[in-house]
Amino acid sequence: MARPSLGGSLRVLRFKGIGVHVHWTFLLLLGYVAVSTAASGGDLRGVFLQLAYVGLVFVCVVLHEYGHALTALHYGVRTRDITLLPIGGVASLERMPEEPMQEFWITLAGPLVNLVIVVLAGALQWSLFGGLHLADPREGGALLPGLLSFLLTANLGLFLFNLLPAFPMDGGRILRALLGLRLPRVQATRIAAAIGRALAAILGIGGLFFGEPMLALIGVFIWFAAGAEARMVMQQAALRGITVGEVMRTRFWALSAEATVGRAVDELLAGGDQDLVVLRDGTLAGVVTRRQLIEALRARREDARLEELPPRAVEPVSPQQGAQQALEQLALQGLPLVPVVANGSVVGVLEPDNLTEFLMVRGARGQAPR
Repeated sequence: MARPSLGGSLRVLRFKGIGVHVHWTFLLLLGYVAVSTAASGGDLRGVFLQLAYVGLVFVCVVLHEYGHALTALHYGVRTRDITLLPIGGVASLERMPEEPMQEFWITLAGPLVNLVIVVLAGALQWSLFGGLHLADPREGGALLPGLLSFLLTANLGLFLFNLLPAFPMDGGRILRALLGLRLPRVQATRIAAAIGRALAAILGIGGLFFGEPMLALIGVFIWFAAGAEARMVMQQAALRGITVGEVMRTRFWALSAEATVGRAVDELLAGGDQDLVVLRDGTLAGVVTRRQLIEALRARREDARLEELPPRAVEPVSPQQGAQQALEQLALQGLPLVPVVANGSVVGVLEPDNLTEFLMVRGARGQAPR
């Protein structure tokens, strides 16, 4: 579970307004499973069977992520999407509540889904076959007992693995939430991230030593994700009490909606900003990105007006709005910048780089967070 949305993915379904996407790197996992199965002597049927069970595991992963997403929705936090990666699933929440107990229940909901599947699979085995049979269905035998056994063991593994206190995995977030009951959020995050990185190093080294590349990959992911999450929380704390007006950039690139793509490209080549604010009669019409301009050039639309592209609609922010809240809004809209509007006029733009530079300058001046 994490916040940022991941690009390069294909949506395969949508439920409760939350799309489920498969990232292109997921194909690497399927390829690895197919090749390793064939290399170990498996026939075509064996390869397809292995891939089917990988798919079944990831169905359980999707249910796990929906546990997070639907519990978050209960607390008023929406989820943009769920993305499947080779190392698991990522639920891109709009934000993680700073209230420790809300974070605790949102995080715990995912592993609890896996635990429910364990109980249901075990209960069905017990009622239908008179006991628990932990046989591997890929080794032959009756289909239904083996399938229930696979569901039980796979979800038990997911439940236990996700509870490892390796921040930002579920166990690490639960640890951060519990620490947050007694400590400031930044300090709780630092402790959880340090523990997470220690466990990531163990997983990475262990994966390499025992020849388990996926385990090593998970360790690498946890190491970098823990650092990124800790930096994000520290940034949130540093921006508390800071308004958009204090960090916005007042020199920005703007053109009329009637200006042509060719003119915009000429100004782009002249240097400066790469994304422009489009104005119609002096008011905000939207934002045109560098990518849109390049695509228009490829389509031989150099003489087209900017309003014909069209500009991407964007919800502006006000100078009085909190900088951190505006940054979250920027991430939700998936744009490189968000215009700042006061009294109907665009007075500036806000970009992540603005916030980074603001914090660097304030740190250099020795100014403490408010």
